[in-house]
Amino acid sequence: MMKKKILTILTGAMLTASVSFAAPITDLQHGESTIGYNYYNLDANGENIDTDSFYLENAIADKVIVGVERNSYSIPGYDTKTTDVYAHYKLDPNLRLIVGSRDYSDGPNKMFYGIGASTNLAPKVDGYASVTTSSIATEWQTGVNYKLTNQASLHLGYKSYKEDGAATLDGIGFGANYKF
Repeated sequence: MMKKKILTILTGAMLTASVSFAAPITDLQHGESTIGYNYYNLDANGENIDTDSFYLENAIADKVIVGVERNSYSIPGYDTKTTDVYAHYKLDPNLRLIVGSRDYSDGPNKMFYGIGASTNLAPKVDGYASVTTSSIATEWQTGVNYKLTNQASLHLGYKSYKEDGAATLDGIGFGANYKF
């Protein structure tokens, strides 16, 4: 029984070292930027993994958004970080291609790519979904952004991450961002 618990914790630590989640899909117009924070409590076979991230995005052109996100992960006895540098290319106002590089504090860098979509659900509520993949993992997220003002939004979302040959990490999180 003790060996199984140790194996579970070690597996969770290895998974945490390679997990990173992109910021929620938000709409930025050319010249606009957003800064945000997200917190997620993920589950991996009964082990809790607390994650938080800070991100900054800028629409450098009508169809191109670039961003950087710093993620921290914590399970009992183990902490790690990742940094994503990424770009979104808007195919239309609601659909975008995603490409980026993930730098692991204790592992190799990995290129990732994917697709994201957003839609207006109500006057102040936008829904979104995205999926990204790399040579070692696939992750997806879905959620809603609630606009408090033209600049400030709250976020509620669900994320799932599956690395080849490992348990799925998933859970619910929340965040906030400010557009300027």
